[in-house]
Amino acid sequence: MGETFRQTVHLLMGVIGAGIILHLNDRWAFVFLSTVLVAVFLLCDAFTRGYDVPVFSQVFDETERQGKIPLKGAIAYSAGALFCLAVFGREYAAVGLVTVGVLGSVSTLIGVRFGRHVLRGKKSLEGTAAGAAAAAFALTLLLPWWAAVVVAGVAGVIEAYFPLDDNMAIQIGACVTLAAVGVIATGL
Repeated sequence: MGETFRQTVHLLMGVIGAGIILHLNDRWAFVFLSTVLVAVFLLCDAFTRGYDVPVFSQVFDETERQGKIPLKGAIAYSAGALFCLAVFGREYAAVGLVTVGVLGSVSTLIGVRFGRHVLRGKKSLEGTAAGAAAAAFALTLLLPWWAAVVVAGVAGVIEAYFPLDDNMAIQIGACVTLAAVGVIATGL
């Protein structure tokens, strides 16, 4: 399974997370994301200490990259969503989650298989373009098409060039971009 399974989990975290917080009120969305963050942190601690956690250990073994801090990406993913919720609101946080879930997954899967033109490190033009296109398409369910294209384009640049954890940076970048173009004010 390896990377394909890992990226499927990444995609589902974003899309399902967005769906959940859009169906909750502000308080319960905050409670949900806070609970996810605490749970992921506790799982990270358990795995770091060598504990076997039924069900989660098997998923962890299939999704984590070797030699990395356990669940670092999931912690950044959760913290990014919680930050976007606190600063921008539920609708923005949902856009951030869909963007990071779709863009990150598609860019990795396409880049690994078809990437020929390196942008930075392991990031390829082909992966970034495919990820941004897929994210734009997914975001049209939440935003006008032109706003979806702008958000996905900016997020693609962040994913390709930002040197730190993109699981958090893509979400925050998507929310800041969305705030800059003022789409949410017109309603989702």
